[in-house]
Amino acid sequence: MISMARLRPDEVLPPDLLALQRFATLMDEAVAIPGTNRRVGLDAALGLIPGVGDVIAGVLSAWIVIGALRHRVPMPKVLRMLFNILLDIIVGAIPILGDVFDFLFEENMMNLALLMRYRDASRPPRTIAQIGGAAVLVVGVILFVALAVFAGSIAAVIWLVGQR
Repeated sequence: MISMARLRPDEVLPPDLLALQRFATLMDEAVAIPGTNRRVGLDAALGLIPGVGDVIAGVLSAWIVIGALRHRVPMPKVLRMLFNILLDIIVGAIPILGDVFDFLFEENMMNLALLMRYRDASRPPRTIAQIGGAAVLVVGVILFVALAVFAGSIAAVIWLVGQR
């Protein structure tokens, strides 16, 4: 879980941030690996599904970015969060290396830490109506990059087969 050190002593996290905290833990740190101090989550498990696992995990991870938009996180930090998701999708597409990367790269916990650190707690969160267009754009960018990675993978396979 995210450290509560960033909270004022009298501050209580809103329900949507508590839900995002639980979600990030589920995605990146749900299960302890026996004999180690490492934890893995649903993101790593989804990454094992060839072709679509990283895309599904990436779209799910957009929820934290949308939460950042809602809680007025500065745009450079939101773009960093989006970059973390896209990096996970791109590297995750590489056989074996991508699976190892998925187990080590906890973009949901990193993105939640960015949200918690840079949110504007002095102002009320934006409504879904206020961020709806940006939320659609975030998911659209994730899907576009995933489609490009998929097309690139197909092109690489065709090229490799042609080299025989």
